Amino acid sequence: MLRVVEATASVVPVATRIPFRYGIAEMTRAPHVLVEVRIATPTGSSSGWASEHLPPKWFIKDANLPFAEEVAILSRAILAAVEEAGRVEALHAFDFVRELDRRQTVWAEQAGVSGLVAGLGVALVERALIDAVCRHAATPFADALDDGTLGFDAADIHPELADAAPFRAHRGRDIAVRHTVGLADPLVDADVTDDPGDGLPVSVESAIRAYGVTRFKLKTVGDVDADVARISGLLEVCERMGVDPRFTIDGNESMRTAEHLSGWLRGLYESPVADALRARLDAVEQPMYRDVALGDEAAAALAEVGQLAPVIIDESDDAFDTVRRAMDIGYAGGTYKGCKGVFRGLANAALVAHRGRDGARTVLTAEDLSTIPPLTVNQDLVVASAMGLSHIERNGHHYFARFAPIDATLADRTVAAHPDAFDTRTGAPRLRIEGGVLRIGTLLDAPFGLAPEPEPADLAPLTPESAAALA
Repeated sequence: MLRVVEATASVVPVATRIPFRYGIAEMTRAPHVLVEVRIATPTGSSSGWASEHLPPKWFIKDANLPFAEEVAILSRAILAAVEEAGRVEALHAFDFVRELDRRQTVWAEQAGVSGLVAGLGVALVERALIDAVCRHAATPFADALDDGTLGFDAADIHPELADAAPFRAHRGRDIAVRHTVGLADPLVDADVTDDPGDGLPVSVESAIRAYGVTRFKLKTVGDVDADVARISGLLEVCERMGVDPRFTIDGNESMRTAEHLSGWLRGLYESPVADALRARLDAVEQPMYRDVALGDEAAAALAEVGQLAPVIIDESDDAFDTVRRAMDIGYAGGTYKGCKGVFRGLANAALVAHRGRDGARTVLTAEDLSTIPPLTVNQDLVVASAMGLSHIERNGHHYFARFAPIDATLADRTVAAHPDAFDTRTGAPRLRIEGGVLRIGTLLDAPFGLAPEPEPADLAPLTPESAAALA
């Protein structure tokens, strides 16, 4: 049996190099949480780690709630999952996570928090648990999926997969970067007003020049005229720089009615950028506010104009079965974010692929919550590779451009162990993007994306108060 014999949560401050504006928030700093678990099995014990930012106005999108109160709520959810993990026993990591999620759901109902908030705690324990299991078995993540070490069963989450071929992990050793274009990000160098002087890109133009990116995630506001202008601006930059782009659009939950969504999509596809959308748009992500995104309003809009573009959910994905329910009402699929869960994401990838084989237009993308190395980024990348994805949104390297301050030597040890994915050419250890691509072969060969073991010391214990103090 698999048990967690020790679990702790710590918190450290992190700050952006340039502000990141998305939805109703602008992030310049955030608490960064580290979870460590120690597992016991019949053959021995091992430790594993996971980490995550607590960003403003994403898990809890309430403009009236102070950020300090928001991160206090998130901290309670993490601590609840960390504490409950010590009471769970299971044969495999997958069964462990399913049971922990059931218990966390009960806690969430009693605490009055959403599934998205509650799931953050489960996801952090899950990733640390997977890391510990893979380190104990000395087995890379993809191998641990395929040989049963992790016990993953997609059909346990989506029963329609019971007669499908078992999930088999992909092992793509490179993956394209989809560069985030935030709401306040300048498209061209001439529009830059807040260059921090660190020699790293600020504008989209300079990111293309520095990283060779050809894929983009464009954040929009739900206004046809403003969004057409923004899309046009991005296309003009790409054309001038000789880039043949593909992109996704992030609707940022800017709509609450069927009329808004259907009118917006029709407006885009009747505008001067319509041909580019038909040729280059991969998906529209979460255009409707989470409270209405799975209801009659969304179903009505998707029935009317869903054929124009694949529309997927993100923030509404708050339970193991949510992407399936979303696809049942007309969405094309969903997103993978580590903060929502690895096993859930893998099952959704299997579901999307299964339904796509029948000719339906289905999409699963991998998105970024401004993740930073060496844990969150690395684990995201190996999961996306296992899903068989060809591109992944990355923005933590752009807005933060630093490693999490987990221990004094871990950044240098990570670069030494994973020189294909990281280097110090820009002066500090950072993600290595060349030709718009990340090469992740050494991450795939590591237990769960990171070969060195973290050696954290003297980190502040996570409490609602310690996290709120860093908000």
